Amino acid sequence: MKNIMKRCVLTCLVAAFAVSGFGCNKKPNDENRPAETISLENTKQDLTFSYKQGPAVDATESAENSEKADESTAESKQEYEDVTEFVDVTDEAGQPVTDANGVKQTEVVVVGTRPVSGSGNDSSRADDGNDDSSTADGNSGGNAGSYTPSYDTCKAYWLDMSKAEDYVFNGEFLIITFQVNEDIPDGNYPVTIAATDIASWDLVTYDPVIINGEVSVNSTPTEQQTAGSDFTLKVNSTEAKQGDVATVVVDLSNNPGFVGFVVDIQYDANAFTILDATGGKDFNNTIGTV
Repeated sequence: MKNIMKRCVLTCLVAAFAVSGFGCNKKPNDENRPAETISLENTKQDLTFSYKQGPAVDATESAENSEKADESTAESKQEYEDVTEFVDVTDEAGQPVTDANGVKQTEVVVVGTRPVSGSGNDSSRADDGNDDSSTADGNSGGNAGSYTPSYDTCKAYWLDMSKAEDYVFNGEFLIITFQVNEDIPDGNYPVTIAATDIASWDLVTYDPVIINGEVSVNSTPTEQQTAGSDFTLKVNSTEAKQGDVATVVVDLSNNPGFVGFVVDIQYDANAFTILDATGGKDFNNTIGTV
């Protein structure tokens, strides 16, 4: 019984669940009271997803705000210089003043100001051959130069110790359905596994190989790595257009078996809104939900 209780407690901690109904310890000051037992039927947590509800921040609004901020910054940093001219020196009667040799005398006066060339936002710079429409995260085209991603997380968690054994399967694991926002620039938007916490019945925790993916919006997809012989989670890339519904499938391969997991999937909330998140067909078939 102690071994079972230990497994229950540790696995729940590993899987980050708070399962109610655990009576693993005797009450204080009551040494004669027997330890309460645990029903493995209570050590279950249905597959649950936690993610931002409602529409994501509009990418166009974000880009416009960014452009305004850039313009304000450029204006505040703009330097100016005096514009001067040489003018004739005149006397009180308005006649030109000359020296002993009859040469008109002149002086320098300030007649205005102008921006210092090269400071602030100088749109007249020479083309250096670089494509400023590309950004560091792989997005290109459209208003990509001013596009700002905002990453958020979809957390999936599940636990089932009721059978006192691991669930072993490969193939479709998790499925996330995204609405691609209308006004994002073309480019490759990463969908990545940010963290995992996976545990077996025997208290083995796994650190699987991660192959991340992307949603390619009117863009050439990046070639993905092929899963090897190790336990692997792979986010399969997909292609879409602005306004499309894009389905991203997370696969498992060489799965040693587990009874609980927490998986964090990261995505750009300025590019996508999550419409739905479910278990994949192979996961559902194995745990008996279909």
